[in-house]
Amino acid sequence: MAINFNYTIRRYKRSDELQVYLIESESFGDHNPLDYLRFYEKFEDGFFVFEFKGIICGFIVGYPFSETEGHIFSLAVHKSYRNRGVATALLKHLLRHFFLSGITKVSLEVRVGNEGAKRLYEKNGFICLWTKEQYYSDGEDGYYMVADLAKLAISCNLLQDSNN
Repeated sequence: MAINFNYTIRRYKRSDELQVYLIESESFGDHNPLDYLRFYEKFEDGFFVFEFKGIICGFIVGYPFSETEGHIFSLAVHKSYRNRGVATALLKHLLRHFFLSGITKVSLEVRVGNEGAKRLYEKNGFICLWTKEQYYSDGEDGYYMVADLAKLAISCNLLQDSNN
């Protein structure tokens, strides 16, 4: 579903902490959200939030792990804003950021049981390379997925600014 409201995607600010913490807690109950928030802040260049009327609706965190490769560590959307295009907008924004930074390959892991997220990533050019057995702390397997940004540059409009 396309987004039909005005929004901004911008870098995370410390004043976003509580809202991001709440989204993190709601989305990922298997770990301490504060620990992850501190980790995310280490990668502030790739830490973006989706803001609508002063409300943080979702966030994405990614980082380069080489000159040409990046990794998406986390993507979460508040349950009230799911299935409205927020995750797609955040994902495309980070992919554009990576592409403009010279990164050509992006990887991520997603829970095998998270079909919605897997579809989102596949729809945006990611392919599943293999399954990481018992990847998550609760023992669930994870899919290792990758995308070639050089191939996606045109098909996903990576050169177009994602803010409306």
